[in-house]
Amino acid sequence: MNRRCSWKGVVNVGPILCLTFALASHAQSLPEGPGRAAFQRICSSCHTVNVATSQRLNRAGWQNVVADMVSRGAQGTQDEFDEIVSYLSANFGPGSPAPKNASAGEASVPAQTQQAPLLDASQIARAKELIKANGCLSCHRIDDNGSYVGPYLGDIGAHRSAEQIRASVVSPSQELAPEDRTVQLVTQDGTTVSGRLLNQDGFSVQLIDASGHLMSFERANLREFTIVTANPMPSYADKIAGQDLSTLVQYLESMQGVGQPQ
Repeated sequence: MNRRCSWKGVVNVGPILCLTFALASHAQSLPEGPGRAAFQRICSSCHTVNVATSQRLNRAGWQNVVADMVSRGAQGTQDEFDEIVSYLSANFGPGSPAPKNASAGEASVPAQTQQAPLLDASQIARAKELIKANGCLSCHRIDDNGSYVGPYLGDIGAHRSAEQIRASVVSPSQELAPEDRTVQLVTQDGTTVSGRLLNQDGFSVQLIDASGHLMSFERANLREFTIVTANPMPSYADKIAGQDLSTLVQYLESMQGVGQPQ
């Protein structure tokens, strides 16, 4: 038997986002409000407060951070995760002021590590055309559009340089990073299911499908279970080149989770 629930914001977006989710060795730095207790209880085993309080992400950005936490085995209910997203969005959104009561000696961590490139309307339009024409959103997602199977691109510029983004487009690695691997399974009744692997143990497997549905399966009820490590992304070196490639890279570099170009 499988348990299935839908959460629009869940997607694994890579190891760097795990570092952006923080808490509570210094609870006095956190504002009061619904979600604070869940934030402290679920996240305090891994992180320090100044990392979270230095971030200024919109709701979609925090949803992806929480999703990354879920993919790494965080234990909590769907209601608790939703409450945490709401708490972070309300207190650490793009328009939130810097915290005034952070503990002395804690260095401020910049919300963005690099300046987002400025693009004009024609460059943004062209980049979106390239993304659509090359089917990028059949595997990836930007904001609320696209698939949950591949890595999230809505904040890729916050933790990848232009050179890294270009390399991933023209010469993608042959193997998927562990946090990006997918799983294919067959249940005892013959149903085939595939999606991004979120977590597994000796008794169960959790994944998210392309539509964003969280699914959990008991291993005893599976006929087949295969983890896919090969990277399905092709090289676009011969498909996107010259100025188009530069425009696409600049656009993706500008994807930093806050103030996205329209």
